[in-house]
Order: sequence, then structure tokens, then C-alpha cells
Amino acid sequence: MIAVACALVLGAADAGVPFDWDVPAIIRVVPVGERLERDGLPMRAFAVNSKWPIDQLLEHYRKRFIEAGFFLTPLQGGRLSKLKLPKVAAYDERRQLSYVVYGWSEGDGTSTVIVGSADLANRKPPAADGRGLPLFPGAKAPLRFELEGAHAVSFTVEGKSDEVIDYYRSVLPSGGWVEREPGTFVKDGRVVRVLARAKGTRLDVVLLDQPDLTP
Repeated sequence: MIAVACALVLGAADAGVPFDWDVPAIIRVVPVGERLERDGLPMRAFAVNSKWPIDQLLEHYRKRFIEAGFFLTPLQGGRLSKLKLPKVAAYDERRQLSYVVYGWSEGDGTSTVIVGSADLANRKPPAADGRGLPLFPGAKAPLRFELEGAHAVSFTVEGKSDEVIDYYRSVLPSGGWVEREPGTFVKDGRVVRVLARAKGTRLDVVLLDQPDLTP
């Protein structure tokens, strides 16, 4: 019953969300505040104690996010900034919702995870910040937002993922960006990743601009 209650409360922000948290082996659930908001962004979060080890819980959610069709966001090297805690984050571009799970091991062999969701659709997109990430020609419904310390731009286009990556491969070097691997560009301690997923003739694209923590 606790698992169901957790899922219903977190899903209340958007009635069409097909994702529920369903934390395995729950011991107890504690809401983290009420009507959370950060920079005008509505958020919901819960602290959940589980019998599962933290690594197993994070892998559980990594797989669930992939199965739900969300973009995994490899931010801060897989650890929550400042707190240095292991985490998994994802983005549902269709509903403009972000998800994050992070946590730690307790002394009694259990784990505590913070599970949270943020409703990006109900916040005014921030103004351009001067990073100058270009949009692919013909991009529709662009949205700029901050997600766990990274700047991101999402949009849809008519085309193929290879065409999108080739476009950024041709334009980003003029701004000093160097392609380290396909779809990943680095400059001055920053990294931009071009993430694209096809849906019929439509292509959903997310550009992630974040600190480059690769050794």
C-alpha cells in the first residue's frame, strides 16, 4: 500500500504520466516538504527507505527509465553535484518532466533514496544564457531549461539522427568545440551531447551542455 501511495502522490502532478516509482522492498516513505519549488519549477520528492542496496536500486531505475522511453541524462558523472551521491536522472521530453533518484547506504544494511520529479512544462522557459547552442534548421517547439546543474535545449525536427549529428559536427567547430566521440563535443571544460530519438518521421532532440568530468 505504501508503494501505491507513493506512486499516486508523485503522479498527481500530471494525470497522464505512465510512470510510477514503485520502490522495491519499501520499509517507509517520508514526503520531502510540500509544494516544493526551485526557480519557479514545481517539484515533488520523497525519501524512501528500502531493503535493497543502493547500487541495485539505482540500476533498477536506470532500466525503468529506459523502458519508459525517457532520455537518460549522464550529468555530473553519475553523481549528485555538491553532495557527491550516486544518482540516476532522466527526462521525458513529451511531457516535459524530469526525474531524479539518488541515495546512500544506511548503517543497518538498508538504503535511503530520494525520488523526485519536476514539471518543466509549468515554468517559463529561461531566457537564452549566451551559451549559443544553435538549433537544427526547422526545429519546432524549442524549450530551454536547467536540469540537475546542466543547461539543456529540447526540440523536434523532421529528419534523421545522422543528419542532426552531422549538422552539429559542421557548425560547432566554428565555436571552438571539438568532437570527442560521435555526438559529443568538448570545449574549455564543458561537454555538449546531442541526444536524438526517432518517432516515426519525427525526431526528438535534446542538447545537454554540462561540465566535462571525464579524466
